[in-house]
Amino acid sequence: MVDALFDDLTQAIRSYGSKARADKEKSYQKSSWEHWGVAFPKIDGAIRDRLRGIEAARLIPLAETLWSEPVWDLKIASGRVLALDRVPPSDRLWEIVVERVPEMDGWAVEDNMARVAWKCLLDDPDRLMTVATWVSDERMWVRRASLVYTLPWTKAGRDPETMLGWAGRLAEDREWFIQKAIGWWLRELGKVKPDRVTAFVNQYGDSLKAVARREAVKYLDGRK
Repeated sequence: MVDALFDDLTQAIRSYGSKARADKEKSYQKSSWEHWGVAFPKIDGAIRDRLRGIEAARLIPLAETLWSEPVWDLKIASGRVLALDRVPPSDRLWEIVVERVPEMDGWAVEDNMARVAWKCLLDDPDRLMTVATWVSDERMWVRRASLVYTLPWTKAGRDPETMLGWAGRLAEDREWFIQKAIGWWLRELGKVKPDRVTAFVNQYGDSLKAVARREAVKYLDGRK
């Protein structure tokens, strides 16, 4: 049954592809995967039309099959299937997220899977113990996931201190995508705790690259 769903969905997604878009995206994403050049709204439309009424028990193996293909667009589709509201957080869903983290090959796929991570982590914050191990990983995309996958802790009513500690440890990381993620995390926190962001920048600003500092202060003192 998964094979039939997979065939139907992938054929629909591929029919929306554009060679020009595929070439442009592959270059921009610096991706090693095959690209079909399908816009996200088209992927979402194919998922909505082909998977209407399909229960979570069938969606999870479908998403795993989609991910197993070396196609960027199908990896995006995998994350978007798992992010559907009808797929509840569970130990198995979190296991899938953790398994995928070392396989990331670009920011767009990682950001796409983040929505799945968010609902798993909010469901059981003890899962943050696994995320804590990513901060010192030698692989850049794994380190970045420690911040991108914990963005819900920038919201009002949640304690951001653990993640701010991780951001402090990563402040001297020279990778541009790490610095951008630090800035993103601080920018979002600045919407609800501007004083805490100011304190962080005062403490670590000399270590941060300009991109992180610019993002961090975006919502401070009314600046846009």
